Amino acid sequence: MKGKVVALLVFLNLCWLLIGGGVFSALEWQNESAQRVNYEDYRSRLLRNFSCLTEEEVANFITAVVTATNAGLTLDNSTAADTSNWDFGNSFFFSSTVVTTIGYGHISPSTRGGQAFLIPYALIGIPLCGLMLNGIGENIGGYVTKKKEQWAKKRWSKKVSERTAEVLVMLILFLMFLVFLVFIPSAIFLALEGWSYRISIYYSFVTLTTIGFGDYVPGQNSDQRVVYRLAILCWFMIGLAWMAVILNQVSTFLTEVGVKAQTARDERRKKKDGDTGEGEDNKAAEDVENSESTKSVKQSNVELRSMTPIES
Repeated sequence: MKGKVVALLVFLNLCWLLIGGGVFSALEWQNESAQRVNYEDYRSRLLRNFSCLTEEEVANFITAVVTATNAGLTLDNSTAADTSNWDFGNSFFFSSTVVTTIGYGHISPSTRGGQAFLIPYALIGIPLCGLMLNGIGENIGGYVTKKKEQWAKKRWSKKVSERTAEVLVMLILFLMFLVFLVFIPSAIFLALEGWSYRISIYYSFVTLTTIGFGDYVPGQNSDQRVVYRLAILCWFMIGLAWMAVILNQVSTFLTEVGVKAQTARDERRKKKDGDTGEGEDNKAAEDVENSESTKSVKQSNVELRSMTPIES
């Protein structure tokens, strides 16, 4: 990639980051301020209503709650010790978020052994999972390419251009991704998790793009954990592979467009240089021809003068 293209990409990414920073700041800052006011108001009322509590005791309790929440405990009206975030099922689910780089962050290893094991586990697991997803994506992409060529021969060759056909294929892949891997799973999350449909779509997008904030995590109820989370793991893999197919199709399309544009520019440049060179050659030939004609005329005049008798 040329230096100018890299510089342009750096500039565009910087501009995009600046836009994101401004928009998120404008949307989220007021809500954060309101939450801070609510927290301070609730803390003040708690100290007024329970005069036996000191500010230090309240601060220690809040710290304990935050620590437990950061450790992944779900603190609600039920007993926090009823379920474990580190039984085999949840640990298996956690491992899947590591190797797929989704990394929800709702739980993370806090022991020295767990943190030490995570490093080699991720170093081996992430490339291994990437190879698997790449293989799945290549098979799906090969099937899509084969079908695209068949459809192009039968229907598209006479009706639309090849570039238009490729755009249609990408749109179909993207629509299938939205329907089967975002909208339908979001409806399932709506029914099983009790989230709104907006939150379900938000969660699906954050997961399949491997952003993985961890603000929403499915399967927290104990009666859903095993089979439900295995189904979610399958959804992970298929969705990530499908995303890879879409990105590969888009990358291939943009590369072909760039190559064709560069080839067209080179041909125009060669044609222009050829026309210029041909014109210069013609001009040089004309100059030589004119020079030879002038010499011939001068020679003829000399011969005529020598042949004409001088009258006395």
